[in-house]
Amino acid sequence: MNKDNKENNCYVYRHIRNDTNEIFYIGIGSTSLFKRAYSKHNRNTYWKNIVKFTDYTVEILIEDIDWLTACEKEIEFIKLYGRKDLKLGTFVNMTD
Repeated sequence: MNKDNKENNCYVYRHIRNDTNEIFYIGIGSTSLFKRAYSKHNRNTYWKNIVKFTDYTVEILIEDIDWLTACEKEIEFIKLYGRKDLKLGTFVNMTD
């Protein structure tokens, strides 16, 4: 999908560890099937290490928004919960 696309088919999701109920990842996707939210492919090493040891729950937070709004919301959530690699929170996201 072109990131400048204004269609309202994007979403924001989070992953929650089932062992601790801790949110560990926030992401965005661009199809109504929520394919990216449930995919285990193209994830970073920190994410893979968590799911190697525990199951996780996927929660769709916001639906039917445009790509730019989804990006803004993802940035807001990362800022709110903080990145683990920066010792600011629990998220294993590698970028803001």
